[in-house]
Amino acid sequence: MSDSDLACGASAPQRGKVAQFFADAKPDNWGLLLAAFASAYGIGLLAMLVLPFMIGATMNGLGLDESQAGLLGTAEFLAVMVGSLALAPFVGKIPRRTVATLGACLAIGGNVASMFAGSYETLLILRPIVGFGCGLALAVGNATVASVENSEKLAGQMSVLFVVLMVVAMESFAYVSERWGYVGVYGALAGFMLLLVGFLAKLPRHVKAEPHGSSEHPHAHKGLFSAVSLFMLGAMFIFALRDTMMWAFAERIGLAVGYESADLGGLFSLQAVIGIVGPLIASVIGGRFGLRTPVVLGIVLTGIVTFTILHSSDAKLPYTLAVLGISGTYFYALSYLTALAAELDTQGRIVAASGGLLVAGVALGPAVSGYLIVHGGYTLSSWVNVGFALLTLALLAMPLAAITRSARTRPAH
Repeated sequence: MSDSDLACGASAPQRGKVAQFFADAKPDNWGLLLAAFASAYGIGLLAMLVLPFMIGATMNGLGLDESQAGLLGTAEFLAVMVGSLALAPFVGKIPRRTVATLGACLAIGGNVASMFAGSYETLLILRPIVGFGCGLALAVGNATVASVENSEKLAGQMSVLFVVLMVVAMESFAYVSERWGYVGVYGALAGFMLLLVGFLAKLPRHVKAEPHGSSEHPHAHKGLFSAVSLFMLGAMFIFALRDTMMWAFAERIGLAVGYESADLGGLFSLQAVIGIVGPLIASVIGGRFGLRTPVVLGIVLTGIVTFTILHSSDAKLPYTLAVLGISGTYFYALSYLTALAAELDTQGRIVAASGGLLVAGVALGPAVSGYLIVHGGYTLSSWVNVGFALLTLALLAMPLAAITRSARTRPAH
């Protein structure tokens, strides 16, 4: 055998591995992926990404103080939670495409109306309407993950698109906020959602009677108010609460370690771009190693990142390295948490409700962290953050055990 033959033989397996990587990364159904992403993230959670621009522009445009602006954000995200949780018990029976489109119309219409709101009182009425519509879309988009065979892969790919959306949104909303104020921000929200609403046509009308399950992760058929469901929803709430405790003060910590505001903007943009790696890994790996190890790894990694940032108010290098890992670890963990919630119930009720609890954690995180920082500094907040990470792992023990038991008792075919 010649040297060239040996070289060809050695390179063939390598080419096969590369080809398999891209084959694994390819979506099973592009239409369903884009529809679920548009519903859950492009409409349901877009306002969460651009909240700082909404608050800042509205404060400047209407002369509001921090308390008034904060109440607007709280009212909107409480309405997201209400819309998501209210729909969750019925998400297996309702016409999903119709409900998601209705939610999108409420959100788009409310944002357009907000452009012309000349008073704080008017916005205080309109923003919860927008939030409720976003909550409906969020519940439907998340529930769609439960109706596919490889829920881990779909959840990971949705998170990849969410990170891409975050990168685009950061640049776009910074521009419109500076140039057109709150009118531009609310108009951009409506415009982004309008661009994505066409994808909702690819949503399934109803959940399939017998969704697919894998031998590794057969659906556990848990009801929305079962103990397993409540533990899963509690874990999602604490996960978001812990992460937002850090995110709310990440900029202030960066200023304390010596960064300028402009430098922090570049650092946060870079971490958003790097963040694509995390959910991309989740989408490629999927469920080939089960759910227990990826879920635990995700919680541990996000806990390390948030602890390091909160604990590095006087150390620039650890702060910088941790910031670069924010989005990658967060969206990796979120991909698998969403997949776990989807595996617990074929009708998608648990994963639909999980979005509402995620938003609730986001809304409460800054208040909890602010209280801790005032009374014990960033050191106290960082150690409480560790406690919340451990609590998340404890809450997830029951849901992970449930899918493990289901796998063991699933009859062989």
